[in-house]
Amino acid sequence: MGIFKTLSDSAGLVDDMADRLDVDLTHIGGLDVESSALAYRSMVLSCTACKQHEDCRRLLDNNAKLEDAPSYCRNRDVMHRA
Repeated sequence: MGIFKTLSDSAGLVDDMADRLDVDLTHIGGLDVESSALAYRSMVLSCTACKQHEDCRRLLDNNAKLEDAPSYCRNRDVMHRA
């Protein structure tokens, strides 16, 4: 898989996880747009390093809402702070 496909898939997983958890990532890095963009980039790159994309995609596809991010989620703590 190419890097751009991996980044795109990871961005989709981050966005979908935030949606299922009802987390607004708009100000994830604070009120500053640049800080939020950097925080979002960090989340996507962290997700990219995860080896459980298939499990995550299956979880997200089978649940309209989630109470908690799965234990393997590399962005679990960030999602709970948002």
